[in-house]
Amino acid sequence: MRSRAVLLTLLFLLAAGAAFASPLPVKPFEIGFGGGASIPVSDAKDAFKSGWHGTGIVKFSLPGIPVDLSGALAYHRFKLDQSAVGFAGNGRILSGLGNATFNLPVPGPIKPYITAGLGAFNIKADPDSTGAPASSSTTKFGIDGGAGVSFSLFGAHGFIEGKIENIYTDQGLNKAVVSDFKTRIIPVTFGIFL
Repeated sequence: MRSRAVLLTLLFLLAAGAAFASPLPVKPFEIGFGGGASIPVSDAKDAFKSGWHGTGIVKFSLPGIPVDLSGALAYHRFKLDQSAVGFAGNGRILSGLGNATFNLPVPGPIKPYITAGLGAFNIKADPDSTGAPASSSTTKFGIDGGAGVSFSLFGAHGFIEGKIENIYTDQGLNKAVVSDFKTRIIPVTFGIFL
């Protein structure tokens, strides 16, 4: 709880400082980095506890066109809920997504946007040393969608966004534990474009 309060305070201060910064010119190609909280929802919340993620992004945008195209690679890490899965350990999701982002025409240094995309997700559960068998990784198709705001931050473009990622899985982390498992996570990301 304390770490959430610190994170929210930091994000508020950065966003408030960005309101007084001048906007940066649009660059055709930008490289971005970000990270934040990964919150499992739907069936995934029964197997995973809240975790964290890191992401790398390449974005292509043209001046005067409100739609940007981007590619992102992300790594999500979660603790497994031993009472639901049957063993302790960690879960991880690697994803590669292509997104289209529509920048809303709002004047000022803070620019809201909506985004949607599709890609592939590789899911794996790694048990701790309790002797539980390691599951093999599985790669599934998925989609995402969300919204965020971008702003100027110390000579770079910053952003804060929330998405929901829906991974089309037909089985859980272990076929003997869960079937028809719906994997959905909500990553909340703070990042910058250089």
